[in-house]
Amino acid sequence: MLVWLDRHRYLLLAVAALMLITALWAGGMADGASRPIEFQTGSRLPDGTPIRVHVTGEVARPGVQEMFEGERVIDAINEAGGPTASADQESLNLARRLRDGEQLVVPSRSSSPQSAGAVAALASGQLLDINTATETELDQLPGIGAAYSRRIVDSRTVDGPFKTVEDLISRRVIPSPTFESIRPLITVSP
Repeated sequence: MLVWLDRHRYLLLAVAALMLITALWAGGMADGASRPIEFQTGSRLPDGTPIRVHVTGEVARPGVQEMFEGERVIDAINEAGGPTASADQESLNLARRLRDGEQLVVPSRSSSPQSAGAVAALASGQLLDINTATETELDQLPGIGAAYSRRIVDSRTVDGPFKTVEDLISRRVIPSPTFESIRPLITVSP
């Protein structure tokens, strides 16, 4: 008997683990109702958690900066030695919260006429067409940073032009709260 147990110990451990998982699952479902899946949006890390941000472009010391969750774009620029004399900080949302792993490009005044146009258009109440806007222009929208603007451009490249602004949700390009904050600022060309 001991020889049989010794030979089959891994099988017995697997069966015991399966029984434990089944018991835990059944206990969680004991109330008879299934629980909906909850998706977290926005920041997933608690404030103060160390993150890394790649700051490049018109800053004194470009590179990967060690930051903390909750810090802002302006903090990352300052951590990279501050903006150069030719930096166009007006084309960035300096108050936007940083995200772990993002790349923050500080453009020069000479290379960002499109972003200046986007800021002017948004300020004047014109809608930004998500089918024709550049990543830089999309980045000017509240809550849309480099990662989301890249996803928007990638989605329209891979899946075709957006038919409605709601396609941003149906294609799972951005989360619902972010979409709701930019909905009054965007449109799609016919």
